[in-house]
Order: sequence, then C-alpha cells, then structure tokens
Amino acid sequence: MQAFAYDFEVDGIYYYICSHSESPEACVASCSQPEHNCYSGDVVIPETVTYEGVTYTVTQILNNAFQDCTELTSVSIPNTMTTIMQFAFLGCTSLDSIHIPNSVTSLNATAFNNTGWFNNQPEECILYLDGWCLGHKGEAPLVELNIDEGTLRVAENAFMECETLVSVTLPNSLISISPYAFERCYELKDVEFGESIEKIMFGAFVGCHKLEEAILPASVTTIESFVFSGCYNLSNLVLPNSITTIGDYAFEYCTSLPHVTLPNAITEINVGVFESSGLKTITIPEGVTTIGASAFFECDSLTAVTISQSVTEIKYAAFAHNQSLATVTCLGNVPATLHKTSHITCFDESCNAALIVPCGCVDIYDSSDWGEVFWHIMEDCSFTHEHHQMINVYPNPTSEIITIEGIEPAEVQVYNTFGQLVKSVQGTKAINVGTMPEGMYLLRIADKKGNAFLERIIKE
Repeated sequence: MQAFAYDFEVDGIYYYICSHSESPEACVASCSQPEHNCYSGDVVIPETVTYEGVTYTVTQILNNAFQDCTELTSVSIPNTMTTIMQFAFLGCTSLDSIHIPNSVTSLNATAFNNTGWFNNQPEECILYLDGWCLGHKGEAPLVELNIDEGTLRVAENAFMECETLVSVTLPNSLISISPYAFERCYELKDVEFGESIEKIMFGAFVGCHKLEEAILPASVTTIESFVFSGCYNLSNLVLPNSITTIGDYAFEYCTSLPHVTLPNAITEINVGVFESSGLKTITIPEGVTTIGASAFFECDSLTAVTISQSVTEIKYAAFAHNQSLATVTCLGNVPATLHKTSHITCFDESCNAALIVPCGCVDIYDSSDWGEVFWHIMEDCSFTHEHHQMINVYPNPTSEIITIEGIEPAEVQVYNTFGQLVKSVQGTKAINVGTMPEGMYLLRIADKKGNAFLERIIKE
C-alpha cells in the first residue's frame, strides 16, 4: 500500500493527523521521500506530540512508515501505541531488536519483514514476538500448525493464503485472532480453539472452504464481520452464550451449515449474518430486538423460523428469497415492524409459508403489514409452555410413521403449509404419513381435556 503523506514533523519524526476529535491522535508516517531512509540511529517515539497548539496522542505506526531505513538501529514504541500497520519497518536491516508494548492490539504480520530481527530468525520457523505470532518464515509447506502456549495474539494476515495448511491448534493463552489471520487457507479442515479467546476479528477465516467445524469456547464475546464467510463445508458450529456481538456477513455462504443455536446474549441479528447459508431452521432467541437486512436472505433450505416476542423490528430482505420456507412462528402478541426498500420486503410478497401466532392474535397480525405478506395465518393455543415442552414427536424427519409421546391424543389433525387439512386420526399416538408428498406439515394435537398443541414435522 502507498505510504501516508505526513502532515507535520517534530524532532525528526513525521506525523499524519489521524483523528481531529476531542481526543486528537497522530500517527507516525513516512517522510514521503522516494528513497525513504527518513529515519536513522535510535528513534524514540513519544506518547504525545504538540503541533500548532494541539497536543496529539501517538497511537499508530502507518503503512511503510520506516520502510528501507537501513540506518535505523533501534526504535522505542510508547505505551500509547495501539496499531502497527503493514510493512511499517520493512527493509530496516540494521534494526536487530524490537519490543512491542502491551498496548498494541492491532499488528500486521508484515510489519517487521526484512528487518535485522527478521533476518536473524531461523530460515524455517514460526515467528513469535512479545506475545504475538507473526506467521511462518520459510518456503517449506506448512501442514500442521501448533502455536506455542503463552502466545496472546495471532497477527493480521499471519497465515493468509497458506494453501497447504490443514490443521491448526491454538493455545489456551490466546485472547484474539486478528483480521485475515487465516484468510483463504483453502485446505484448512480442523481448528482447535483455545480456552481464552475473546475476539475473532474481521475475516479471520474467510474463504477457508474446507473448514468443517468451529466449536468456540465460552470465553468468546465477539465475532466480527466476515469471520467465517465462504466456509462452504462448515457443518458444525457451536456459539457459546458468552457471545454478545456477531458482525455483518459472519456466516454468509456457509452452505453446509444446517443448524445453529444463537447465543442468548445477543440483542441484534446483523446484516447478512447467515445470507445464502444452508440453515434448515432458525430460532431467534429472547432478547433480540432487531433482525438486520438480508440476515437470512436466500437460505434455500430454510423451512421453519421462530421469532421471539422481544423482536420489534425486521429489516428489508431479512428472510427474502427463501423458497422452502414453510412456517414462520411469531411468539409476540404485538407484531414486529416489517421494513421494505422499494420492492424488497422482509419476506417475499404473498409468502406461501404459514404464519403461526399466539392464541387470539390472528386479527392483530392480519391487519398489520404481516397480513399483506402471509395469506394463511394460524394461532397456537398451547395452554402452557411447560406442558408443550413435554411433547416429543419422533422420528422427525420421517418417511412413514410419526409417534407422539408425552400426551394422550384425543385427535391429531395434519395440515399442509397452505393450511389445508390432509389427515385426521383419533385416539392414537402413531400416525402414518407414508402416502403424503414430501415437505413440511403441521400437527394439531388435541388432548382429552381440550388443550391443543402445534408441532412441525418433515415428511421425507
């Protein structure tokens, strides 16, 4: 990347103003001379610098800032520094000793390439510096990666496009995985996450087509945008309830992912999170208030959606272009607001899915925007949630016989997704659906006390 032009110079160090806010910040930059070599000898970067009466906190070292400064022998980085960008010290061949302060939370793996320190490392090794793993030095194919215990962070781009890498074991000491750390590692199948990871950053595993599972530890709080985007073979995903944030498009194009349990701590489903994924069913947990635009757009296998009563807003195209969608269950007595932009609606117009709403709420939903989308609305009058949980319908999916446990059915009615009654039996727990076409069906199970329950089944 092209080096940043500097805005001012103080005591031989060149700065770019990177923030004019109430807490102004300056970033160390190149002097912009064609031959670089702006810095030499021992350079001490201050915590603050004052220019034209404004005091700036020094927080970043920008792209190529010290590139090719072959006479630079040492650099002191202050504890205010948070970011060191790519190629920051590239070609500083006399820089033999480097210390990264604990304040740095963003470090590009190329920052110290072709420095004296880098060139003194073994020809084939994993590079470590002050708690950071900076990637692999050498040309030998890297197949199995075991990052050393004690490592705190994996640097940005550390193993990007390492096309021979098959398995990764992360240490229990690790707290973060930086952006694009394992981007486009096309052969990567297995990742064993440590027990202390808190943050998985932007695009960390984007394009890892062969990654099969991601079992995240209870320490994780943040999954940033695009982290697992394009992981086509990801079929097992475990998200702990410690997660409070899942970024935009985090799991888009995870086409082999059939099921996921969303964390209870999240309050928003962000833009495109599961767009074009392989989800078959999804339950939006209590506590979520907003479902973002295109969150479940073009999930071709999605058949059933359950939306908690806490959801107040569903943005445009959230569930659009889902041709297999058979049932949408809303648990709230008050319909959530449906947004649309031009002709793009939350659900496809005249959605063929059945909308299931709480007892007594059919008219409320029918007179809202939901009534313009769903032409078939049913109510679920299950008398207690606790009793409903006792009912077990198995096997599901089924090809022939479905069995009901936990209740003595007086009558069982089977409806297709158009609301048509296709079968009715009395006084039996076993229902033969073998002659029915494949698809989603609703069972209305009435007990001898007059209580009714709705259960979904899939006929294979």
